[in-house]
Amino acid sequence: MRRFELASIRTATSLSFLNFGQGAIFATGLTVMMGMSASDVVAGAMTVGDVVMMNALLFQLLLPLNNLGTMYRELSQSSLDMEAMFALAASRPAIADAPGARPLLPPGA
Repeated sequence: MRRFELASIRTATSLSFLNFGQGAIFATGLTVMMGMSASDVVAGAMTVGDVVMMNALLFQLLLPLNNLGTMYRELSQSSLDMEAMFALAASRPAIADAPGARPLLPPGA
């Protein structure tokens, strides 16, 4: 169980680093693009609509990155869960049924 906890913590930590990296890249890109666009608007090379288009383009690039991060997290967590499930299925119960014991039926069955 300790190994499972460590792996789960490692997965959460790597996801946090991934999210931080994506956020930093996005914020830097947005800042640079908006600064360049604003200077082009002042110079008359771009319109305000072009600036809005640049902003929307960057947001359109962000959404697939977010989905990739979510898929990575889900795959990592699923792999850990399957490992724990197989370890549990392979374990022997501490208490065994008596020889000839009848199955325990739920009430009303």
